[in-house]
Amino acid sequence: MTPKYKKSKLKSALGKLQDTHAKRQRATQIRDQKEAALAAAPKKAALLQQQQAQGVKQASATKAQRKAMAKLPPPPYYDYDTILLVGEANFSFAKSLALEILNRGDTITATTLDSFSTMMEKYPTDAQENVKELEDAGATVVFEVDATKLNKIKSFKGKRFSKIVFNFPHAGAGIKDQDRNVVSNQKLMRSFFESAVPFLTDPDLGDKKAGEIHVTVKTGLPYDLWNIKRLATGTGLLGNKTSFPFKPEQYPGYEHRRTIGFKEGVSQGENVEILNKSPKTFVFVKKTAKEADMAKESETANIKKRKRAGEDVSDDDE
Repeated sequence: MTPKYKKSKLKSALGKLQDTHAKRQRATQIRDQKEAALAAAPKKAALLQQQQAQGVKQASATKAQRKAMAKLPPPPYYDYDTILLVGEANFSFAKSLALEILNRGDTITATTLDSFSTMMEKYPTDAQENVKELEDAGATVVFEVDATKLNKIKSFKGKRFSKIVFNFPHAGAGIKDQDRNVVSNQKLMRSFFESAVPFLTDPDLGDKKAGEIHVTVKTGLPYDLWNIKRLATGTGLLGNKTSFPFKPEQYPGYEHRRTIGFKEGVSQGENVEILNKSPKTFVFVKKTAKEADMAKESETANIKKRKRAGEDVSDDDE
């Protein structure tokens, strides 16, 4: 006869087998995890070493930048300025102004022609983080701002700025013919100047100082053919105040980007694309402000001349 087993005994035996199987599975998992951890340890150590080396490299770069900055005149931007930046690309210049130069962002309005999504497509590696840090610092960031039609921006109504800055403007039309390319950019700049003038601070309107337009361009061909100074004065609205070399090292964290975007393997980082082009910043003021400055300079020179001649110059004349 076949031995009969009670159901309870069968259930108990099955339970023991299941427990044994589960224990073996757990033991196998633990063993596999240990082996994986041991195999990954060298990789983790190498990654940690690489990150530490990168951190040292970045710290050294920052230290070198600050050392280079100390040898240069300070950037012409101050914490009492109200600054409008147009044509920003990855917003690294705006971020540098806010965090490194002014130590405040609430006086900065940074704009770009791009929409947010277009900006992300063109500058995917750093633009979003730069914008976040800017806004955290109190700056205003505005997308889809055409620098040639500033009067169309509702939030700008009634506002004036002591500095309006357009760094490395370019129409980005992709025109290969040099002459047509130059004309395209000249049209852009003339329209920008005409658009920006009404937004400059003006003592005649109750502001403390006359506002300035700062335009930074590369030198050499084809940029010299744009003739920025003539374009500005040719509007009949602006006068040329001064110009000076643009030094990227004055702005820690700033990295130049082309209007068409940044492409890995094609574009060059770390400002390589502008360092060998000796960029220059041109400063323009309203024609009325320029004429007032010239009149004041002429008056001061006349008083000095009369003093040298031994004339008695009254306090009123001075």
